[in-house]
Amino acid sequence: MNRICRKFRLGPGAWLAVLGIWASLTALSQLQAAEIRLKNGTVIRGVKIDKLATLQTGPKQGKEPNVPYYPIYMVTSPLKRYFVPRSQEDVVNADADLSKPAGFKLEQKKTTGGSRPISAVQGYAEKPTGFDAWGRRKVSLRFANGPETVHQGITLLTPEWATVTALNYSWETAIPTSSIPLPQLDAILRQATKRNNPTDRLNIAVFYIQAMHFPQAEAELRSIVSDFPEMADRAAAATRQLHAAQAMEYLREMKLRRTAGQHSLVYQLCQKFPTEDVEANTLREVRDITKEYETALDRAEKLKADLGELQGQLQKDARVKEIAPLRQEIAEKLNYTNIERIDAYFKLAGDALLKPEEKLALAFSGWVVGSQNAVTDLDQALRFGQARILLIDYLRSKSEAGPERKNILAALESIDGVGPDRIAQMLPLLPAQGDVSGIAPGQAFKIELPTTAKGNAVAYWATLPYEYHADHAYPVIIALHSESGSPQQELQGFWGGTEEQGGQAQRHGYIVIAPEYIPETDSRKGYDYSEASHEAVLASLRDALSRFNIDADRVFLAGHGMGGDAAWDIGLSHPQLFAGVVPINGAIDRFSKYYIENGTKLSFYSVVGEKDVDLFERNVDQLMKIFKNGTDLIHAEYRGAGPETFYAEIHAIFDWMSRMRRDPVPKQLEINTLRESDNSYSWFEFFGIPENLKGIDWNNRSRAIKTFKVSAKITPSNSILISSRASRHRVWIPRGDGLIDLDKRIDVKINSKQVWNNFLKPDVEAMLERVRQTGDRQQLYWGVLDFPIGK
Repeated sequence: MNRICRKFRLGPGAWLAVLGIWASLTALSQLQAAEIRLKNGTVIRGVKIDKLATLQTGPKQGKEPNVPYYPIYMVTSPLKRYFVPRSQEDVVNADADLSKPAGFKLEQKKTTGGSRPISAVQGYAEKPTGFDAWGRRKVSLRFANGPETVHQGITLLTPEWATVTALNYSWETAIPTSSIPLPQLDAILRQATKRNNPTDRLNIAVFYIQAMHFPQAEAELRSIVSDFPEMADRAAAATRQLHAAQAMEYLREMKLRRTAGQHSLVYQLCQKFPTEDVEANTLREVRDITKEYETALDRAEKLKADLGELQGQLQKDARVKEIAPLRQEIAEKLNYTNIERIDAYFKLAGDALLKPEEKLALAFSGWVVGSQNAVTDLDQALRFGQARILLIDYLRSKSEAGPERKNILAALESIDGVGPDRIAQMLPLLPAQGDVSGIAPGQAFKIELPTTAKGNAVAYWATLPYEYHADHAYPVIIALHSESGSPQQELQGFWGGTEEQGGQAQRHGYIVIAPEYIPETDSRKGYDYSEASHEAVLASLRDALSRFNIDADRVFLAGHGMGGDAAWDIGLSHPQLFAGVVPINGAIDRFSKYYIENGTKLSFYSVVGEKDVDLFERNVDQLMKIFKNGTDLIHAEYRGAGPETFYAEIHAIFDWMSRMRRDPVPKQLEINTLRESDNSYSWFEFFGIPENLKGIDWNNRSRAIKTFKVSAKITPSNSILISSRASRHRVWIPRGDGLIDLDKRIDVKINSKQVWNNFLKPDVEAMLERVRQTGDRQQLYWGVLDFPIGK
């Protein structure tokens, strides 16, 4: 248990259990805190909240005087500052109390040159040395004139962060305490305290608990009892609270892993859950989880036996040859993830009025179309199974032309009772097409794709989470590497981890893919904003959606450095594909500057360093546009930092991603484009932008740049209104609340001219082609209308 728990941060509930005793144990001061809960559910905490009219804070401009509108909240903590749009506010609590000790103060002395300011940091030239027992280290920073050695000393050490001051320069920053190796951390704590002082020793134990180093905390409490027998009762009380807090954190981790689809692990952890000093409510919750798993296991075994018995009752039935393969598939693939598909059978299996074939039909049909759509007609259920095989064959077909898919489609449409509605029920439940046998969690493997229509080679690297299963729909992170990195480094170093040391993506149950989006020989030059880079990322996503079981409503685009530049650019160019975008050290440049309005329904989590001044100057105007238009943005700025990986932010990023989902199919689209390839937005595509928008020279702009604007809108009257100067348009027909009603005429107007006014029959081929081309089985389309030149 300690191995799992010590990695992760205690939730607020766990701290309530721990802190009841700490007030009597420690004299450390408390930090007052403030917090904001956003509309998306994310809670941002700090020590104070300010309202800002602009991002130009501090010596640059401060709060704008005489400005009636303040669109930004700034939440400040010792480690970083968060900036969020006030329009995204749900609840603000400016007087929250985190009730956490402030930490240990360490005395440091300035050396020669200690008054020289550091105004900008370009990153580390070398990996920093370790801290000594006095909390000092050396770092080599890149400056405009070359690398310089900076001597740093910790002045305040808390369980969450350490304030670090330059001793030979004037520069203060902060680092997460979790980044300090345990031996170094322990040495610093021992040097800052007195071993023969029981209060100091108890403060060390408290520190370790809040820093999530539970084994060290327990060892310290045992040592206190040995060195100070008179403290035995207080240490015992503290140990009981420690055990309770550990158990609560252990339970929280189990719930996270359960959401991630790691059911075998969670069931094993249930069996090993500690009981010493654990509250009854916590143990009851664990017993409930254990019972749910055991019930599911019992139901699965019973179902396998039942299906065999029911088939045995139909020995003389000619349909047994079709029944046997379906029964065998269910027996082999049934698990906790997909057993809910059989709920209709479990609810009605005891009904004596149902015939054996009707019970089989409930199980088989539920397996293929979902429990809520199950039927009692065995012939119909078997036809569902036939249709599913044809669907898999159709979607696996790679040929761009020829009779193969036409023949499959003809066979599919000839099956009685399997129309567009049934196919729409089957598509989300189809198994993933990729063979992942032999691939371990965290193992980086490369997938090479056929060259694109423009002759570009495309490849990407991928890692899978723990207990990957083809029937569980996983979120995916598209990770774009920096100038100095590689796809493998971005994949494993920040997000996915390795086989030996699992990363946060494995823990949270995310697939990670890292496209080779820039030729290796060109990566040092930075991101090129090319159509080829876009296609490499989009083709990698399309293949991953088809190869793995990915929830298309939870696709995240992220990147470091030039990968952050690309994340802004690709995210704003194709906003309909993503639930969120995470640019780290990313610049909003070139096309991105003109695409800000494209992303008003998209969510962003941007991370930068305060001393990355050039990046601030490049981004500030565009960030202000984002804050003012109310886009869902969290902008984190690390105090005193230059361009870094900012791994300290990863827990907050995953918490944010857990709340994000792609927006539903929009009724209205307002599009800005400057590239011919940026022409597909949800249900609308257009082709043929003006020649004067092609081939913009970003280094020599002699004329103002004006975007090509297109709009498309679905009205309550079942009309589609398009305003566009493109030469050709394509409309994919979405169905649903407030979208298109296929029982009514559809009226389409382009630039006020009617180009269609008729009924549209649901088109299976259009639906399947869209899925085959995009891999998206969540947002389905029921037909397609093309309007060529002149219409």
